[in-house]
Amino acid sequence: ALKKSFAPEFLNRIDDVILFNSLSKEDIHKIIDIELAKLFSRVDDLGFKIQLTNEAKDYIANKGYDKEYGARPLKRAIQKYLEDALAEEILTSKLAEGDTVKVDFDEKNSEIKMKVTKAKKKAAKKEDEDAAE
Repeated sequence: ALKKSFAPEFLNRIDDVILFNSLSKEDIHKIIDIELAKLFSRVDDLGFKIQLTNEAKDYIANKGYDKEYGARPLKRAIQKYLEDALAEEILTSKLAEGDTVKVDFDEKNSEIKMKVTKAKKKAAKKEDEDAAE
């Protein structure tokens, strides 16, 4: 196929030809996990936790994978569909330290949804511990 597309002079300058296999769904999920580890670390530094469902990962994988370009658009998809939405959630929900944000995919509206679970207050935990004694 290369001989039909390129002149022999050009092909003589090429040292080696490498064929790449298409990425599988598992490969895309591994790449997402690697990219999300960075995000999780940043969110953890802010004192929050984030949980991502497999459905949400699938949605991001579908938006961020292109047969022609592979996983190159994946980083932008994570930023657009997850990081930007998370930033909005942080601003509007007034998250406190220890809160957890659960990220899921809403099939009905075909969008990412975030639900905040507030952390139990330390005082409430102390009262529970005192009651148990």
